[in-house]
Amino acid sequence: MNLKFYINSLSLILSFFLVSLCVFSEGNIPKDTLYTQLKNDIVILSSTKETNSLKSLPAAVSVFSPKNLEQLQVHSLKDLTAIVPNYFAADYGSKMTSPVYIRGIGARSGDQTVSLYIDNVPSFNTTSFDVEMFDIQRVEVLRGTQGTLYGRNAMGGILNIYTYSPLSYQGTTLKVGGGNYGQFSANASHYQRLNNKMGFSVGAYYKQDDGYFTNEYNGEKVDDMKNAGGRAKFVWDISSRLSATASLSYDFVDQGAFPYANIATNEINYNSDSYYKRNLITNGIALRYKGDSYEINSTTGYQYLNDKMNMDQDYTPKSFFQINQKQNQNSLSQEMTIKSTTKADYQWSFGGYGFYDYLHTTSPVYMMKDAIDLYMQKTMDGLHASNPQYIPEYNFTDDVIDLNSSFKRPIYGIAAFHQSTFNNILQTPGLSVTFGLRLDYERTKLEYNSDATVNYMLKPPGSPVAMPQVTETKLIGSSSDDFLELLPKMVIKYQLDPASYMYVSASRGYKTGGNNIQVFADLLQEALVNGLMRQAVPTEEQTNDRIAYQPEYSWNYELGGKFEPIKNTLSADIAIYYIDVRDVQITQFVNTRGGRMISNAGKAVSKGFELGLKARPCSGFYLYANYGYADARFKDYQTSATNDKDAVNYTNNHIPFAPESTFSVGGSISANFKKKLIIDRFTFDTNYAGIGRVFWAENNEMSQGFYGTLNASLSLEKNIFELEFWGKNILDRDYNAFLFESMSNYYVQKGKPMRWGASLKIKL
Repeated sequence: MNLKFYINSLSLILSFFLVSLCVFSEGNIPKDTLYTQLKNDIVILSSTKETNSLKSLPAAVSVFSPKNLEQLQVHSLKDLTAIVPNYFAADYGSKMTSPVYIRGIGARSGDQTVSLYIDNVPSFNTTSFDVEMFDIQRVEVLRGTQGTLYGRNAMGGILNIYTYSPLSYQGTTLKVGGGNYGQFSANASHYQRLNNKMGFSVGAYYKQDDGYFTNEYNGEKVDDMKNAGGRAKFVWDISSRLSATASLSYDFVDQGAFPYANIATNEINYNSDSYYKRNLITNGIALRYKGDSYEINSTTGYQYLNDKMNMDQDYTPKSFFQINQKQNQNSLSQEMTIKSTTKADYQWSFGGYGFYDYLHTTSPVYMMKDAIDLYMQKTMDGLHASNPQYIPEYNFTDDVIDLNSSFKRPIYGIAAFHQSTFNNILQTPGLSVTFGLRLDYERTKLEYNSDATVNYMLKPPGSPVAMPQVTETKLIGSSSDDFLELLPKMVIKYQLDPASYMYVSASRGYKTGGNNIQVFADLLQEALVNGLMRQAVPTEEQTNDRIAYQPEYSWNYELGGKFEPIKNTLSADIAIYYIDVRDVQITQFVNTRGGRMISNAGKAVSKGFELGLKARPCSGFYLYANYGYADARFKDYQTSATNDKDAVNYTNNHIPFAPESTFSVGGSISANFKKKLIIDRFTFDTNYAGIGRVFWAENNEMSQGFYGTLNASLSLEKNIFELEFWGKNILDRDYNAFLFESMSNYYVQKGKPMRWGASLKIKL
């Protein structure tokens, strides 16, 4: 009753505002075009690779301007969930974990299937995806395989984020805000031209909250957060043809993390401290040369990541497992492109790309007293009891066994790509065909060094005396592999009119292979037991066979278009797709303990459609609706029988962590009063985003049904001041953002509760 009452009340309020505003605004505010309404505050910058503009790109693409991002309260890539059709980026407990799923294609751990570029600089680690969306000029979400132009790990799509240029935007902005749960935020930025050819910008931000979930073990909030950072940019038009841009950004995170509740008790209750801390630095240098009929672009990127994660791996008040992982990553990339800039019937683009990525990870897992008793003492007691005349008696004396692991992962790769577009083919105006091809080479390597030492008292059969013993286990070695891929693409497009077109496309993508590191704690435990029983420890070859996984491949087939049925009033985006995936990489927990690993799971298919509508019935009113359907299932996936598990057939089951559908609807009402009232302008924005059923494991036994969250904001502007009141999940919808099994128990990450607050912005 309450939910229906709130929704009906909101609908009545929106209808009242719409009618009042349309009556009020007719004849007072000029009716802009739909294009101006939706993209008036976007500076459309041409891509460094594409010869098509964003407006006519033959692909499923969603573009968000600064105005859109403010209205939708988008502060991170996770906030775009369901607003973009078939886009899902759930909050899994920390900024470290940022898996993105598009069209049912994604990865909960390991390398991404959706790549992120900020000012054309790539991010190589998903732990760097969840950054503050601060002073953003536009965000592009390209759905579907983009491998030809972007290469590795672009099977699901591409996220492009662009920041402001001080040559196109000037001014100073100050903003401060707060809300419930101890929320506080502040940011400031300044953009200035030094002269007609040079400009610079500086900005900084700070956010904090007290957390949303309580750990019953100590009565404290488990997920409090502090997040700070900044950005500096310098732009120089060296000549009428040559320009250079240098940028530097820094992001710092210190947060409590992993508020995982036992689903049986609905309580978060664990005894080890859990947190996530991150330092992220990104540098970029971009050069652009404009010739008479061509353009050359160079982008050099460097990213430094240093983070630390501590997690109670058993999520209970008992002392089983705790992990303390540290990452230190240096990534260097270089891309050069040359493309045509004329409107000729033939357009072309060539490019070369290279990168080097070095990741050093240390991830000691601490096996504590309760785990020693359960997994080692109980095992050895059982063996002794089964044959006491031959098997000695073991009594473990350690309170903690350190399962130490150190990993060095150097990866490098090079690629060459080309794209040609032939316009007005067969002497048919508006008909074009695009061919693309990319040759991508990558060399990956993992050097591992894992060890563990256990102390115990050994009492041989028939002996009255127990003797102290020490068993040491080491897994040392390296695993490497090469991947050479050819990624073709073909697009046929027909331009119906200046604002409408249709296209059909086929493209191949792949996600790189690699090695599991989070499974080594389990491998060490097995090796320890083998050592205690005087059995052989796995060889380097045997270890490599268990940790390696192969690339994932896909073919993306798509039919879509952009249309404007009612000029300047209604527009629609439509896409129908079929994705055929081979060697699916899927995350699995090992022996139901804390470790997990990536393995290849046969074949899968994702098929569905996307629909986006934008309407502007009168000045000051804007409405949108998006729907995406993704039927992502295993096409052929059968596990093999092991000593402790039977073979299982998961064929036709849904791919876990990929929602079946996404839905969003929202609108904006605004009016300019031209100083007739105490305020100059007001804007009311609201949006509702819904997520369809999400399955949590390959067996599809547990899932989260459809849920939706309602957000709204009201801003009042007067001169240089803007006061905003906002709310997120204002119906306080209870839902599970993440669920998993560990040690035969199920744990869940709840979605954030209702939040509200206010902010004051000053534009100078």
